Amino acid sequence: MRKLSFITILILFGISCEKDKFDIDNPNVEIFVKQLKNGTYDYYEKGENGENLWLLMPKFTRSHIPSLIAFAKDTTHITDFPINPISSRRPFPEGRDYFILGECLLWTVEGIRNGYGYGSLDPFLIDTALTESERFKGLKCTEILIVRDIYKDWWNNFKDNDWKDINPLGETSYRWF
Repeated sequence: MRKLSFITILILFGISCEKDKFDIDNPNVEIFVKQLKNGTYDYYEKGENGENLWLLMPKFTRSHIPSLIAFAKDTTHITDFPINPISSRRPFPEGRDYFILGECLLWTVEGIRNGYGYGSLDPFLIDTALTESERFKGLKCTEILIVRDIYKDWWNNFKDNDWKDINPLGETSYRWF
């Protein structure tokens, strides 16, 4: 009886640990967000000697867009996010040394929409209606939530049609940097 109880506990423990395992080729948005928030997302492109080069972007698809937009309401500051490996710029706006989770998730949606896997060179938004000196400071959390609503409306209106061809920000002054 004790042996059976012990085996049952081991199986349950194994199943509960498996729940937080992340598959970069078949990603789960909820686990991705959880790992970003607690700083445990650690899927890196490796160099010749096995050294970590940059965080890899999971292979998100059209089916992930609703969840990415839903989680984009979270404006938690995070320290790491998979950035575009061809960008040689600093991945943050002027005066900021962190990512905003919701902004990064919307950038991921944009990467799915544009087919490149990355929304732009860097994962932050600017407002082109602002002066040159102000626009590169990026958006505030309240503005990111406005952009989230724009993406949500875009998805609800175009998900069954030409969603890839319609730029959600096309009629706004917001742009991906």
